[in-house]
Amino acid sequence: MTYKELINSLQATIAAHVMVNTQGYGDISDIAVPESELPPDYPYVFINPQSVNLNRNSFNCVINLICMTQVHENVNVQTRDLDGQDICIQILTDIIAEYLLTIGDPLFDIAMPLTVTPFKQRLQDNVVGATASLTMEYGKSISACVTPINFN
Repeated sequence: MTYKELINSLQATIAAHVMVNTQGYGDISDIAVPESELPPDYPYVFINPQSVNLNRNSFNCVINLICMTQVHENVNVQTRDLDGQDICIQILTDIIAEYLLTIGDPLFDIAMPLTVTPFKQRLQDNVVGATASLTMEYGKSISACVTPINFN
């Protein structure tokens, strides 16, 4: 399994979640905000890659999985923020659990425990959510048996 295959399968899992309306991938600056284009349809899940670490017997892919939803001004601030963060944490939990169940490769795992950080952002569209820091581990060794290098 390659990095691209891991990300593509994670995106498919996100797309299958019935509560997620928008998803994205890239740097934090790539998150859609109303000033740059149409606002996302919330809840919005975003994959923010951090690093790929290659080892002799495995590779690890570190990502931030961010879920956010819009909050409205006419509700008690503490209640709306906690409710929105709770929904986002549950969506992240659903996605991670389903991803682990459906990846179908015994060499794949996600390092536990996970760190999930709730947040509140005051952008033009006032969002709350949570970020899960995932280390996806794949037990595939670095091998020179199939490299496209010719030693003639």
